Amino acid sequence: MAKNEQNCCVLTLPLLTEPWQEHIIETRFDIVEKLKNTLIGFELRKLKQLERTRAWKRLMKSIRECSDEKQKKSLFKERNTMLKDAGFTEFGFSGDVTKLAVHKHFVPHIGANIAQRSGQDVWRSFEKYLFSNGKAVHFHKRGSLDSIACKKPRGDGMTIDSDVFTWKGGRCDDCVILKIRIRRPKNAYEREMIQKEIRNMRVVRKWIKTRYKYYLQITYQGAPVSKHRPVGKNRVGIDIGTQTIAWSSPTEVRLAELAAGIRRNHAEKTALQRKMDRSRRTANPQNYNPDGTIKRGIKLRWVKTKHYLRMEGRVRELERKNADIRKNEHICLANHILSLGKEVYIEDMNFKGLQGRAKETKVDKNGRFARKKRFGKSLANRAPSMFVTILENKLKSAGGNLYKVNTRTFKASQYDHTADEYRKKTLGQRWNHLKNGDKIQRDLYSAFLLMNAAPTLEEPDKKLCKKTYPQFALLHDAEMERLNAEEKPHLSSMGIR
Repeated sequence: MAKNEQNCCVLTLPLLTEPWQEHIIETRFDIVEKLKNTLIGFELRKLKQLERTRAWKRLMKSIRECSDEKQKKSLFKERNTMLKDAGFTEFGFSGDVTKLAVHKHFVPHIGANIAQRSGQDVWRSFEKYLFSNGKAVHFHKRGSLDSIACKKPRGDGMTIDSDVFTWKGGRCDDCVILKIRIRRPKNAYEREMIQKEIRNMRVVRKWIKTRYKYYLQITYQGAPVSKHRPVGKNRVGIDIGTQTIAWSSPTEVRLAELAAGIRRNHAEKTALQRKMDRSRRTANPQNYNPDGTIKRGIKLRWVKTKHYLRMEGRVRELERKNADIRKNEHICLANHILSLGKEVYIEDMNFKGLQGRAKETKVDKNGRFARKKRFGKSLANRAPSMFVTILENKLKSAGGNLYKVNTRTFKASQYDHTADEYRKKTLGQRWNHLKNGDKIQRDLYSAFLLMNAAPTLEEPDKKLCKKTYPQFALLHDAEMERLNAEEKPHLSSMGIR
């Protein structure tokens, strides 16, 4: 989320559109996409010109060779000054995009507020690239732009009056008037939300089945209105993996598959993708080498048959369904966790680091190279990081806290509170054999230890573990009986046959 959109909430409402209105909206999406790409190209050329100057090269060489932190800070300030003088500021980008938007073909569709907001969006990409961890500034692929925002909810841009949305162009008479689909009678949540101060608005398009559908996202000032859901007062420990999630509280212990609803759609999607590959190879044999690999080093022309395009549309629809199912299940699970307690403890996981391939090359006992593949597909399908973000936002709204323990010192998967010692285990060992003779599922035991984290978040609280363990053991055994009674197959990472 952008810096100026912190401490805000969003209400999304469907728009009722006619075919002729959709044609105008699509034209405006196409114009804004081209406008952003033109601005990106213009700013990249300007940045290259700056990087060619002797002063910039001399400064960057000094930064690379400098070892003194204080001197390095002054050099970075000098670099920022050079960038600012060259026009690399949010205000500078807004001015540049305004000059581009005055083209006679753009004016009937794009007002100054929308053009300036587009410039701000491009600036944030450059800001991340210049001052943060961004690796490159990318152009928008054709048709990939999915939203258009307005800088202010008035003037030559987007306005709303009751259930009527007006999207104005650069001239007063160039506007599209759309009806907003609001449930009647309005529920309490919508009644309270529309009374808040509007910060900005955004038109979003989503590809559903065979066409785009359009939605209005209204960003309001302040925190969202409470939906009066039950909020618990207990501690909750969550052990979240790449495909599963385990949680433990004084009243409930559960082990579940994360975003289980996408499994069927994912299998159908992979089958369609295999069909698409066969169709593409049949229609384009000239683009493949005899060994089946794609030719490299030359520009290739790809023919897409009607059958291929139909399958491509089905895959696109399945991806949309998966995204909606995944987000809905994460929200429902976060609400359930919130009903157990608003003091939640999890491990500080680096999910992005688990996406990439392993860097070290290993050889097994048979002399074969071990696979470098890790958890990229599981993370893409289950989105555990997205769940953590949703849970954290809900806890903040409810006055709770999400505590992230130090994974390196806590070692939840290795600790045994009955023996007060750490025993390292392989990833395949899914059960803990405690010193007192109990056999406990590994993920559930980690969630139990996280629930009993010490105030320092560096280690489990041993006294608290001994106090709460008898109740946890009873709930754990009941959960194992429930899972074993289910007829559906479980993930291998659960350790349940």
